[in-house]
Amino acid sequence: MILVAGATGKVGRELVLELKTLKVPFKVLVRDAAKAKSLLGPVELAAGDFNVPETLAAALAGVHAAFLLSPADPRMVGWETTFARAAKKAGVKRLVKVSALGADAKSPIALGRWHGEIEEEIKRLDLAHVILRPAYFYQNFIGLVPLILRGVLPGPMGTARFAMVDARDVAAAAAETLATPAHDGKTFVLTGPGSLSYADAAAVLAKVLGRPVAYSDTPPAAAREHMLSGAYPPWLADALLELAEVFRSGKADLATDAVKTLTGREPRAFETFVRAHKSAFL
Repeated sequence: MILVAGATGKVGRELVLELKTLKVPFKVLVRDAAKAKSLLGPVELAAGDFNVPETLAAALAGVHAAFLLSPADPRMVGWETTFARAAKKAGVKRLVKVSALGADAKSPIALGRWHGEIEEEIKRLDLAHVILRPAYFYQNFIGLVPLILRGVLPGPMGTARFAMVDARDVAAAAAETLATPAHDGKTFVLTGPGSLSYADAAAVLAKVLGRPVAYSDTPPAAAREHMLSGAYPPWLADALLELAEVFRSGKADLATDAVKTLTGREPRAFETFVRAHKSAFL
């Protein structure tokens, strides 16, 4: 039995679909059963809460492999290390954690540091594990649909090209690593077939959607103001701007063969993603 913690997120929802297709026994960790059912359809539910450690033991009972991904949040180190400790105590044989490109406990950026601290705790527990470090998700562009429909793709990315990946490919990689011990102890950086700039993405969106879409390079201060006006908490706005700075530095301009190594097929291109989600963009 597999337990999916983080089933309602971008990757988690795709993993649920993947496991259903593979007909693999699994259950999902939930706090809100109604929300989970509305997003995921018929699935086996296991009640549990990262903030209430004693609820995790029952959820992990009978589980041989667990998938771990929580929302980006200053509390995520506590959430995920609590889950990892509970998994170790419950006798889980393998933990697959979705981390982030550049994760490092000494990272100068918050998101990289939080994920790095979690990775270190998982390793300290001596629990068989696989770390998946995806790049920027193609699915993030869906959140910009209102602006894209106005012909603008804004972002403080400059001219930087950086690694992006489809959440469906990350889910497929997760399903593979959950199923076998062959990858235990390894870390995989998951990317699409090549790095892209926001200008490249705008050109693809314009081509597929058949309407003008132009990249608008937004100064970081203006981007932060826009995020705050859109009800982003200050910590999240600052964390995203730190990430954009890394992209602009060129450190994320890379492509790996990890998706093919794990799934046996090439990662999806951004244009393939946009065509598959064209209705969402329109």
